[in-house]
Amino acid sequence: MKLNVGIVSVVVLVFLLLPLAAGAIVEPDTKLEYDDTVILETAGSSHDLAVTGVGLREKTFMKVNVYCIVSYVGAGVTLKGDQGQALIELDAPKMIKMDLLRGFSREKLVNAFKDVIEKNYEDHSAFAEDMDAFFAYFTDDAQEGDALSFTYLPGEGLRTVLNGEEKGVIENFEFVKALWTVWFGEKPASGGLKKNLLAKVAG
Repeated sequence: MKLNVGIVSVVVLVFLLLPLAAGAIVEPDTKLEYDDTVILETAGSSHDLAVTGVGLREKTFMKVNVYCIVSYVGAGVTLKGDQGQALIELDAPKMIKMDLLRGFSREKLVNAFKDVIEKNYEDHSAFAEDMDAFFAYFTDDAQEGDALSFTYLPGEGLRTVLNGEEKGVIENFEFVKALWTVWFGEKPASGGLKKNLLAKVAG
């Protein structure tokens, strides 16, 4: 497990998210808009990303909106066969952005990730330490309006940003795959959400 946290070189921390064009994708229930294409710039290189879909996570029984989420992969990437699994396995630039629509405890936030990952994996040994490090990012209760992003770049790892603050970088790609199963796995948080997050995928 390799975890880089805190102040590192300025070169490594140069990380910008820029729109490629004026296009947008809209989540129909909340009307939240996201760029349909973005540019990631970091450490002197840039990557064009295109949206795979946008969705709303809600508690089915209570019909309470929990978060809005959008997914991106490298522009021009095609995902064949089981697109969800292909996206999980994709060792290429990809990103998830979440906007929380209600507040809840830190424990509920962590368990929302943990429970789904455990449903998709019987053996966590390949990423157990990294999963613990990831959960340690979240020290406070979640608040309505919190913004989370998870960005993976080959050779750099998974960068987690909470409300504009970088929490750390995890290099283990096995954990990256595990995290993506929360939305794209065989047993995702929501089947309907998974479908919406793959609606714009080129395949």
